[in-house]
Amino acid sequence: MTVKVWGVVQGPVSVDELPDDEEVPEDMGWFMVCKTEVDGKVEDTPFWFEDLDQAYMWQKYFSKQIDPIIIEGTLD
Repeated sequence: MTVKVWGVVQGPVSVDELPDDEEVPEDMGWFMVCKTEVDGKVEDTPFWFEDLDQAYMWQKYFSKQIDPIIIEGTLD
């Protein structure tokens, strides 16, 4: 499956700011909600990052580019 990430909708947000009942993947410290496209269907999808630098790379990319980030695989 090919996932196209078209931009950042929200974030990056520290997991410390999330409600206590929010499920956070182990060892993840930040998340962003991004506009994604899979098989022509566009939706908002959460992406988890270990540190702020990783999340910021995506945010910085989309501040200068209109091309999507393409991810091969699944969003699981």
